[in-house]
Amino acid sequence: MSKTRFLPLIKGTASMHCLSRWGGLMVLLGSLFSGLAAARAQVELPELTPVRFSGDQKEVRLPADVDDLVVAAGGRYLILKLEAIRHLIVFDTVKAEIIKYLSLPSRGCFFAAGARCLVVLSPEKKTIERWDLTTFKREQVVPVPFPENVVQMAMGHASPGPLVFLVSAGTNNQSCKFMDPNTLQLLELQQFIEPEKAVEETDSRRSRLMSRRREEQSIPKYLKSIHPSANGQLVATDYCMMMVTGTSVGYRLNRNSGLPDAAGNLLYAPKSVYSVGQDQSSVLSEWGIPYPAVQPGLFFVLHTRNRNMNAPQSGIVLRIANYPKLLFPLGKVNTELSIKRDDFKVPEEKRFTFIPDAKLLIQVPNVADKLILHKADLEAMLKNSQDDYAYVTSIPPNTAALGQTYQHQLTVNSSRKVKFELTNAPEQMTVSDSGLISWKVPNEFSSPVVPVEVQLEMESAMKTKYAFLINISKIVVDMAQNKELAAAMRDKARQERMQESNDKRLQLMLAKLKESGPRAKQLAENNALGYLRQLEADENRKQSAPVLRTWKDVSGNELDAQMLEVFAGRVKLKSNSSGEYDIPLNELSAVDQKYIREITAAAREARKKTKAAESLAHSPYLQMRQVYAGLQRSLQELRGRFISARSRSREGEPLLSWRVHLLRYNGGGDLYKLFRHDEPWDSEYNKRLIPLMPAYYRTPNSNVDEGKTNLQVVSGEHCLFKDSGSVGLTEVTDELGQTVMLVEVPDKLAVEWTRPDDWEFTSDAAIKDLFGFHPDGFFALFADGAVNFISSENSLSDISRAFIRDDGGKVELK
Repeated sequence: MSKTRFLPLIKGTASMHCLSRWGGLMVLLGSLFSGLAAARAQVELPELTPVRFSGDQKEVRLPADVDDLVVAAGGRYLILKLEAIRHLIVFDTVKAEIIKYLSLPSRGCFFAAGARCLVVLSPEKKTIERWDLTTFKREQVVPVPFPENVVQMAMGHASPGPLVFLVSAGTNNQSCKFMDPNTLQLLELQQFIEPEKAVEETDSRRSRLMSRRREEQSIPKYLKSIHPSANGQLVATDYCMMMVTGTSVGYRLNRNSGLPDAAGNLLYAPKSVYSVGQDQSSVLSEWGIPYPAVQPGLFFVLHTRNRNMNAPQSGIVLRIANYPKLLFPLGKVNTELSIKRDDFKVPEEKRFTFIPDAKLLIQVPNVADKLILHKADLEAMLKNSQDDYAYVTSIPPNTAALGQTYQHQLTVNSSRKVKFELTNAPEQMTVSDSGLISWKVPNEFSSPVVPVEVQLEMESAMKTKYAFLINISKIVVDMAQNKELAAAMRDKARQERMQESNDKRLQLMLAKLKESGPRAKQLAENNALGYLRQLEADENRKQSAPVLRTWKDVSGNELDAQMLEVFAGRVKLKSNSSGEYDIPLNELSAVDQKYIREITAAAREARKKTKAAESLAHSPYLQMRQVYAGLQRSLQELRGRFISARSRSREGEPLLSWRVHLLRYNGGGDLYKLFRHDEPWDSEYNKRLIPLMPAYYRTPNSNVDEGKTNLQVVSGEHCLFKDSGSVGLTEVTDELGQTVMLVEVPDKLAVEWTRPDDWEFTSDAAIKDLFGFHPDGFFALFADGAVNFISSENSLSDISRAFIRDDGGKVELK
């Protein structure tokens, strides 16, 4: 059997571009892979010769179970991951033995291998390592250059790259990134989708519309797996193919999911084989699941009765592409050993590896602490069959340049002499008797993608066909630029339409705002004042409500009664059972006399503070109390949680202040509804609402511009309000009357009332900023509704304790 030779994609500057169906619109995805230019030279692979061991089978014991594996160096090596011992082992398929142990940087590593190198990514250490497959030494270590989580990484096992990462940005959002394995640098790609041929070739208006919609789609972001061909020219996913050439990458939406052959020309799917070049599928004539061989032109079919009771038998059948009648069962392969276990970590497509040049099939059983080697000499089976056959084992370059000569020597393994004929090719392309394809690409050429179909005819008149695609790089790039320009123009037009619609909506809302804004502001002010009156009436009722307790006189007589009044040294009590009593204060017990003195003193002090706050010049008492009324209502409706200091967007950006959201609870619902709550406070629309600030946000001593307020909540990690989220009453361990919730700040700290900005308590020194607005102190609203003037005679440490909700202490402020 001829040795497979992997030819370069193209000499010169390397990049990536997509393949399209001929006769259809070419859509490009990609940008230059500048770092791969040198690597696109002839890829030299280690020699593959038939494996040697006695008998037809051999077991190779491993030091631990296999968790995953990849093919490397064109099939010369298998790289196996043994998570239990945190090592990769290198298995030489020619020597049939382990030749190297490579330590992994951490557990849970991802790895992939190409023609020359092995790449390892550590999610734990966030590093990427490159190992040389000749010396088996680590060459380079770099940090992972992207934030997304890696789901899978892969590379064509006979290619110089690129390295492909399947990454996740969310639960279902998974897409691809590309890297040059020679530099370990990311490759930035422009991304487009290729429309489906079936849609393009129909004439119906609906189909043309669907085609145009497909063109405008974004790159798939919900991929589940990636499977590159050996040469790296095709990467199959679960529902699309990434077509990789010398200049770009393109996505072909595809119903034929499967595994690519080594050349990237065929896709092996359950029950069918899909030709990428011919864009058509052929149905398999037998039961089983097909898997591509490591080298081109061959595949094998896995039969297992465990998965399909209708299968004629379990086992492996070796096959040649395009020859449905040539079946070569491989004896003594018990496929059930690799199927039954549910917790088998090795993916199904990796449990069997067919390496034709080594005449070897490698099996990983479900007891994965060993490899089972099976000799698989398909060449001898073909000769013994006396059947005619011919299949191509070379890989043609898939890129050509205008004005340059494209050449590729077909390498064919056949039973007889083969005659070559081009059955679908551009003019002036020729194929010699030896299978040399030549084409002087014209300087003027219109088609970006050229389909080539070669017929191989043997002396017995048996014929088979081999198809592939050639991309004309200059045309592809030009069309990509045109496509990108067209997409940009469509996007610009779409944005202009959206902007026009938004402008119209804005004008309508501004007109409504002009008409209803002042009325909504006045209503908010009136309702807030009404809520305050209702709150104070409720507070007075609670304070005047008599408390039922047990009273005792100096003689020890007891009476369960409520105190109605204390006046002129006498106490008026009311018993539910025996009526009212008028008792001299000095006839009550010492405990009761002390109780009366305390509650009357507390009442006098409260009246004194309230009167003092009300009587001070320029006192914000009324404004703070109106704010408190709204905060109390919000506390009830939010089930014991204080209102959040600011609302945020889904991205976490601050939008509007608590002062806007308090409108809902303070009678300002109409004004609240005028805001756009998905926009920031200073958006083109929302900033028009700044002049509509309710009067209770403006304090008497303020000299700031219209729409600015001096009333700000105290924000901090241990305060009643914090930067993100809200605080519940259960988190407040200090007395409400000991905890400040709102302060009046000087004019220099005033902000627009809609702006999500407040006074932040960061340290004792920050308290100094609150002084200077009033002589000798500042006003504060406490969580029990009291408005107090905090004197500058207090120490900063004492004042700071009033801002903390959970320090457990009690402070008496002047």
